[in-house]
Amino acid sequence: MNLSELVSAAYYRLERRRALLFLAVIALLGSGLFGFRHLHLQENIAAMLPDGGEVAESFRLLRQAPFARKVLISLEGDQGRNADDLIRAADALKTRLDPALFPVFVGGSDSGPGPKLLPYLVTALPSLVTEKDLNALKERLDGAGVKKTLDESYRQLLGPEGIALKGIIRGDPLGLHRIALQKLRFLNLVPGARFNHGHLISPDGRSLLIAAETPVPITDSAGGERLLAAFDQARQGLPAGIRATLVSGHRYTVANAAAIRGDLWLILGCSSVGLALLFVLFLRSWRAVFVFLAPVSVVFVAAVAVGAVYGEVSAVTIGFGAVLLGIAVDFGLHVYFALRNGGGDAGLIVGEVSRPVVFGALTTVGAFAVLLCSQLPGQRQLAVFSIVGISLALLLALLVLPHLLRVGQGNNRARSLKKSSGMRLLVVVLWLAVVGLGGWQARRVTVNGDLGAMGLIPAELAADESRLRQTWGEVRGRAMIWSLGNAPEQALAVAGQGFERLGAEREPAGIVSLAPLLPALSRQEENRRRWAGFWSGADGARILADLDKEAAALGFAPAAFAPFRDTLSREAPAVTPDTLREAGLGAAVDALLTPLEDGRVGALTLIPETPEWLTAADRALAKIPRARLVAQGRFRAAMGRAIQHDFFRFLAGAGGFVVLLVALLFRHPGKVLAALVPVATGLLVMLGIMGYFGMALNLFNIIAAILVIGLGVDYGIFMVCRQSEGLNRATERAVLVSGLTTLAGFGALVLARHPALHSIGLTVLLGIGAAIPTALWVIPAFYGEQRR
Repeated sequence: MNLSELVSAAYYRLERRRALLFLAVIALLGSGLFGFRHLHLQENIAAMLPDGGEVAESFRLLRQAPFARKVLISLEGDQGRNADDLIRAADALKTRLDPALFPVFVGGSDSGPGPKLLPYLVTALPSLVTEKDLNALKERLDGAGVKKTLDESYRQLLGPEGIALKGIIRGDPLGLHRIALQKLRFLNLVPGARFNHGHLISPDGRSLLIAAETPVPITDSAGGERLLAAFDQARQGLPAGIRATLVSGHRYTVANAAAIRGDLWLILGCSSVGLALLFVLFLRSWRAVFVFLAPVSVVFVAAVAVGAVYGEVSAVTIGFGAVLLGIAVDFGLHVYFALRNGGGDAGLIVGEVSRPVVFGALTTVGAFAVLLCSQLPGQRQLAVFSIVGISLALLLALLVLPHLLRVGQGNNRARSLKKSSGMRLLVVVLWLAVVGLGGWQARRVTVNGDLGAMGLIPAELAADESRLRQTWGEVRGRAMIWSLGNAPEQALAVAGQGFERLGAEREPAGIVSLAPLLPALSRQEENRRRWAGFWSGADGARILADLDKEAAALGFAPAAFAPFRDTLSREAPAVTPDTLREAGLGAAVDALLTPLEDGRVGALTLIPETPEWLTAADRALAKIPRARLVAQGRFRAAMGRAIQHDFFRFLAGAGGFVVLLVALLFRHPGKVLAALVPVATGLLVMLGIMGYFGMALNLFNIIAAILVIGLGVDYGIFMVCRQSEGLNRATERAVLVSGLTTLAGFGALVLARHPALHSIGLTVLLGIGAAIPTALWVIPAFYGEQRR
């Protein structure tokens, strides 16, 4: 029993059980609608980001950069406002912010470097001083160096500040604290900023920066709305002349969620209106309503299937429902036109049309199936959504819809109309010209791996981000070196190794790192031994002798610097994250030494994202396996390469599967090539127009290419069956209307504000818009006649 006979037999069997069939369908669709109402929608772009591989790891590390996970609040004062005004306004603002949403503030009167920081670092200096530091100290305190340093200290003691500095100079007459200050500069997360009563103040004194922790995940759109509302309410109480701006990932999430929600209703509404217009223009029968009800119901069941597999469903996937409407209705349309133009036994008619319908559905399912291999969870969701939806639509079209329609009295006789050879030649020449131009311009298509281009960025937020960069520098845009370990000590050891090698490549002035102030404990022990050996050796003895000599010449008492000598003989404490926090560096330590999502610990080093620095970092980290260099520019380039690789991989996979099915269906090279003409034309025209107008490939254009393959071959299969096998069930009209329904779905996507949905709609509109006339006109021109 072949496929046509099997479908006919199923029709006759179900004909006697229509009531039971309808009840089963109603139950299925009702459960789908019920489940859809309880789906958990993911209303952000996260589903369209990779969750595996090197690119995925880079993205996870980018998300954990300093300030990337925090809410930044910048206060700006008008002319006439000073730093004290900003500090008072900032303290008042924090008291008005909801503590449930803003529980911790980094920056305030109780944070920042305190007065005990420098004395602590001087005490701990033996644990921090490297061999390079000792060599620099030996050069600075040469024969004249001790005298110069002591003369400076003597002048300070004679000045107004002498009383306050007396104890400091007794404990550090040689200015060893300068070594600690040099190491402290590597913790400058905000270039040019200064601390004033624990607050970060801009160089011009007219802006103040607060970094706040929040329990609200960046991807939580509902929580983000509450957070932004709380901030808006709190800043209403700011004094005149002072403004507060909040910048965080929550604003992107909320903006994208609002756009997607609005787009969902717009897309589904417009596509429904478009389908209704097609109904009025081409079908004109109340029974044809069933043709459109089937795909509408399929959307809900397919969404529930995605939720059952993945737990939550991306709203972008649901937005794809408009496209699925246009695809799923195709099968019902072919059955509808076959029956309306049938004039015979309904079971035989459905059996006859089932062969191209089934193979058309299989090619589309196969094209989408390649997305199951994607690293993007959103693309895998789209694959499941489409496979379930298309499969269910096929079953409804062949097994249920024929029992809701009536067989028409149309003329089923095939008659041939000879087309002039000149007309056929003109069609082929025009087609070749279009394909040639498309192929020529397709070479200009570029790849855009920028994730920011895939989400909606409101103009107001972009302006706030720009103003933040102008005031505070690239606080969120530097390249990062992550030193990874299973424990903080391991991560710090890797960070220290990387810092030393990077410092050997370039002057380390542009580096932000914990390594100089928080070496691994093993390295600290080595530093203390080296320190002790230095002062007990010839160089140390010479410096101490010069100190005694110059002190006596200036009239210092013999025991004036006894505290300094006691420090040299005392065991220095080890520096740990906790001791640095107690000294007032908690914010910097927590920003640069952090637990990661995978359970490891990362010690972070920041460098300028310039070609020179990135090249130096590559050389420095070449033999450090636990170090990862992550830069936004490189990440975008890697995403671009991944997109390009996936594009051709998916294109090859979908194309190979389609060719295999078409070959299995026709088993004749000429018919196979003819059926693939709409696919090739659609892809070349889509890429050609993109290249001409400078439109870049992104993650969503991959989906567009899959759609063009799956749908274009459907049109080719039906027209080849029409031309070569005498299939005469109003095939041309069915192909035309099914193509227009697809365009109605994609046309709605073009109206979307969200770049992801808009990108899919625009590019597929180009491809399918070229595939339809190719199927209707070019394939008949190749065969030389049309059967009607």
